[in-house]
Amino acid sequence: VWMRDYYILSVDSLVDSFSMIDAAKEFVLSVSARNGNETLSRFKAGDQVLVYRRQPVGRVNVLLEARGLALGRFLFAKKLEVAGGVQALEVSAEDLEQADVIPIAESVFLDIYRRMVSGVLPEEPLQRDEAAERLTGGDNILLYGVPGVGKSYEIRQKYCDDPNRIVRVVFHPDYTYSDFVGQILPILSGDRLTYDFVPGPFTNVLEKAYSCPDKEIYLLIEEINRGNAPAIFGELFQLLDRKSEDGGYASEKWGESEYGVVNYDIARIVYEDERQEIRIPSNMWILATMNTSDQNVFPLDTAFQRRWNMQHIKNDIMGAGHAHEKIQGSEIEWGAFAMTVNGLVTDRGRDMAGSEDKRLGAYFVRRSQLAADKFPEKVLKYLWDDAFRMDRETVFQDRFRSLEDVIETYEKTDKDKLEAVLQREVFRKMRSFMQEETGDGGASGRADGRV
Repeated sequence: VWMRDYYILSVDSLVDSFSMIDAAKEFVLSVSARNGNETLSRFKAGDQVLVYRRQPVGRVNVLLEARGLALGRFLFAKKLEVAGGVQALEVSAEDLEQADVIPIAESVFLDIYRRMVSGVLPEEPLQRDEAAERLTGGDNILLYGVPGVGKSYEIRQKYCDDPNRIVRVVFHPDYTYSDFVGQILPILSGDRLTYDFVPGPFTNVLEKAYSCPDKEIYLLIEEINRGNAPAIFGELFQLLDRKSEDGGYASEKWGESEYGVVNYDIARIVYEDERQEIRIPSNMWILATMNTSDQNVFPLDTAFQRRWNMQHIKNDIMGAGHAHEKIQGSEIEWGAFAMTVNGLVTDRGRDMAGSEDKRLGAYFVRRSQLAADKFPEKVLKYLWDDAFRMDRETVFQDRFRSLEDVIETYEKTDKDKLEAVLQREVFRKMRSFMQEETGDGGASGRADGRV
């Protein structure tokens, strides 16, 4: 386990931009300290840096982790930000106002950190104990379904909602192996320039799982098929085969990679021994999400898919907390709207392969997006531009020739807004659906906390 140091970085409240950076996102920062840049040059990978905002705030509310020094700029990862922040009672007010970088003891850091996360995070920083008994059963799970079906909610409820044990990444067309695993960057230490390996999220999660064997550690890949997943994984693709009972392995090995690969950079970070073969430990889970409507962006080949346990997420529209909320400006409820539209999509799917993937998910919109100024831009635009692009007259009245006409009519009409733009038969089906629901004893499943 590495030796880390602890600091407070004191910044002017009105000029810093930490709030614009997503949690776990790496960024570079140019810093000059009034108490001497020699303090800054001591930052090394793993150091913990609390950010204190000066007057009028006068509080600590951001935690950064140092990743290194690159060409005079410091590479950090934002680990935590809490609203309001806490007072740094353990450090003198004069130091906080006069100095920019203040070295602090680990005990001081922990005291401030505990107050920051009190009531915000469920746990303190994970205690690393490589000698503890390792948990088993780690797996690769790919959750898929229509857009807005609740995949992220399923992950929070069934797998992990602890930010200390889960790292989230999002694949996209420009995401690369280097972004995912790590890359060689120029690092300046004093007057000496070296080129060192800076780990990416996969390497960091692997190291945390290896060092915390008694905790289940999760890597979550959102939108896995929006990036070229086989290329992003590279040789790590081999690690996705896991040991199991079916393979004749002992139970204490279930979940560990069946085959290892050689990667000197990762091995040096994780095991402090570049000669050791890399394997995913049995307490590390890899979760991924995929919208079925996006499956043609970067198709996942059979060899890649078979290494994941596929989990379909049911599209429980009428179980959504806002299913019986009326769309503003109309008598139609969200559940009746989505169920009717999805029926039309399914019927069309008999003649057009793959069209069923264009169905609306239960959480395609949230309660606030049922507002008259948001619903047409979010839902009607999707139906016009995507779901019914080839046969818009199935849903919309024949008189409309552009999306602009639909939205303007929707926003300006004094009567029922949906009735003004939808085909008469479609609107009638929505009304009938609501009447049938009421006739069956009323609505059910009105609240599950997801909206």
